[in-house]
Amino acid sequence: MATFTDRALVWLNDPATLGELLRGPDAPVFPHLERLVAAVYSPDGVQLDRVAGATVLDVDPMRPLAGADRLSLTWQRTQPGFELADLRGTLTRTGSEVWADLYAKVRLDLVAEVDPGGIESAVSTSIDNIASLADFRSRFRFLDLDDFLARMRISTVQELRESAEYVLTEVRLRPLPPFDPDDPANAGSVTVDLALAVLDQRDLAAGLRAARRLRAAGAAADPGRTDPVFGTARNPYALAVVLPTAAAGDPDDTAVDALFSAAGVLPLFADPP
Repeated sequence: MATFTDRALVWLNDPATLGELLRGPDAPVFPHLERLVAAVYSPDGVQLDRVAGATVLDVDPMRPLAGADRLSLTWQRTQPGFELADLRGTLTRTGSEVWADLYAKVRLDLVAEVDPGGIESAVSTSIDNIASLADFRSRFRFLDLDDFLARMRISTVQELRESAEYVLTEVRLRPLPPFDPDDPANAGSVTVDLALAVLDQRDLAAGLRAARRLRAAGAAADPGRTDPVFGTARNPYALAVVLPTAAAGDPDDTAVDALFSAAGVLPLFADPP
């Protein structure tokens, strides 16, 4: 008799079927899929408004994820005098064999507010006639004067005047127009990879452990594609776990989703034929 995993692999190997499971019930937006974007990208200057659709472009069953050991080193050197070096490292092992039961490429249709980062004006003026350290501090909106003086080894206003010629530059950013989520200019798409683990039983602890093994394998891998809007990927793929639908006495789907969301994982509840 085929197991749940066997039936799920056959069923979800079809991109259209996996896409339906990802989207869930028909809805105009899919807030749970925002988790996939957040898992792969950490965008600056982009505010995701909504995910309006998801299409699975490709599915690869039983994808091996090459395990690799990551070594992070810290080099400390003491001078002057005889050179003393201290080299310390942290070895992170991901294991030699990690498998994604399914590995998919997913296109997410979305609406986002993008800050173009435009500059309206930039004006530079020389800082003259410094009367005191307090006067120098007052010329700036943001300045940790004590830290600045310590780094420059300055203790008096006279030393400050003689140390350099100071220039103050004021930059004004171009104000953003009001965001219109219905403007087609704010619509776009992003493609993310998705590694899925399929569990025979609704074992939440085992599902989270499987997801963490997949994440560890990805931590040592190339982060992958760069998106023109969201920038450089920080992880090569997002994570999902396929679980059987709830039986009597099981935690409901909402509670399970909240648990997995805290770990940055998307749970999918399936009942394959």
